[in-house]
Amino acid sequence: MSADQACLRCRRQKRKCDKILPRCTLCKRLNKPCDYLLPVQAPRLLPLPDWADLTPSNLRHTLGAQVSLIVGDGLQLQATTALYFRTVHTWFPIISETCYNIRLSNVRVQTATVPSDLSFLTLCMALVCKEPVGVELPLSTRSWYASLKSFVALLEAMGTNSLEMLQGRLLLTIFEIGHAMYPAAYVSTAANVRTAISLGINAPCDDPRKVFRDPQKAEEAQQTWRGIAITDRSDLAPEDAHQIVSILKQEHLVDMSRWKMAKHPDTEDCPKVKMDPFTKLAHASQLLNQVLVHIHLTKSHSLFDGIEAVQILKSLTSFLSTFQSGDFNPHPLSDSALAICRSAMLEALEVGSHTYIPDNECCIHTSLNILKSLVYEITREAETSPSSEMAALSVFLPHCLYKAAMVCLNDTRLAGGVDPEPSMRPLKVLLAYLGMRWLAAKRYLAKVETAQETYNL
Repeated sequence: MSADQACLRCRRQKRKCDKILPRCTLCKRLNKPCDYLLPVQAPRLLPLPDWADLTPSNLRHTLGAQVSLIVGDGLQLQATTALYFRTVHTWFPIISETCYNIRLSNVRVQTATVPSDLSFLTLCMALVCKEPVGVELPLSTRSWYASLKSFVALLEAMGTNSLEMLQGRLLLTIFEIGHAMYPAAYVSTAANVRTAISLGINAPCDDPRKVFRDPQKAEEAQQTWRGIAITDRSDLAPEDAHQIVSILKQEHLVDMSRWKMAKHPDTEDCPKVKMDPFTKLAHASQLLNQVLVHIHLTKSHSLFDGIEAVQILKSLTSFLSTFQSGDFNPHPLSDSALAICRSAMLEALEVGSHTYIPDNECCIHTSLNILKSLVYEITREAETSPSSEMAALSVFLPHCLYKAAMVCLNDTRLAGGVDPEPSMRPLKVLLAYLGMRWLAAKRYLAKVETAQETYNL
């Protein structure tokens, strides 16, 4: 694909531009941002694919060329994949680094071109590492994202479906969640579930070799299915639409009971059992989903189940205790599972503290006290500097900070005569910091500031 006009950088410096999208050759060679200013003009027809051109070899060649153009070859490709495994992979380990590198090296030795699904996965790995510039994604990144969404449709039309393609689609969903791209993130999440079912990845994890004979591939498939379940349960949109979507998750044709997760203990046994970070993240997302369904039933049908509410809080409290180590309190940006678990606790306590329970005002006061204590804990931890590099920050972190800020703001509004800024400032600073990695955090920060202006606080 090529643009009608030279890119802005080439035009400013009066250089000859080859107009290649999404990044011209000169800007790519100089490692500079490349944006095209599309002039205001009358609507024009976009090119549509010709079915005669949609052959496996053409798609394979096109995707391979995109990898060379956008990511690069040789050392550039190694650097890009190394960045992915050093950052995103640390909190969302759905791809085996060893298996990926072996597949890539074997393909380059044995064949002239890389398979379409592996090229697609490589492009998605590179895309999810891209950071916004200012308050939005660069035009080149948005064009890259749109191209990958188009390739999903083209590969589907050709009947391509593989674990590598599903992993790429899941990374696209993470990109959409992180940059608050809705409803695209919701649609992608649902499509990932269906795609996984068609591959048989949702098979019981106690015998994954029934689908994948290679044990390493079976482990990758299990991690991918776990990642799909996490995104399905933990997608807390800045627009608050998650409270509607959460009930639909209970009606999915996915039998989550099949996902037994042999590594998952009962919640009450959590403090006694050591879990790896991704298992913890999956368990936290499961608890969050229970909370959102409970909230939906309480608000929509005026059905408050006190026994269920107490059990949920016991489960959350038990799970939160697994993150404590003596006097050490983890930083709010250090752990995705901790952030999701705290989001679940904040959501549950906020509803519990505002739900009238006949003859049981003690429960309401207890919920309020625990809620204030948790917000204070998060605010105090937010005053310390984050230890993780920005590129390694997870998409699941912002909501916890946002919810804590909103609870703090609401408490101040009800109390009256108190300046909320000293308490909220650390949370807002962290949201602004997260916003340099994921635009969803900027959306949350904007909501906090809008609420602050509305309440005149």
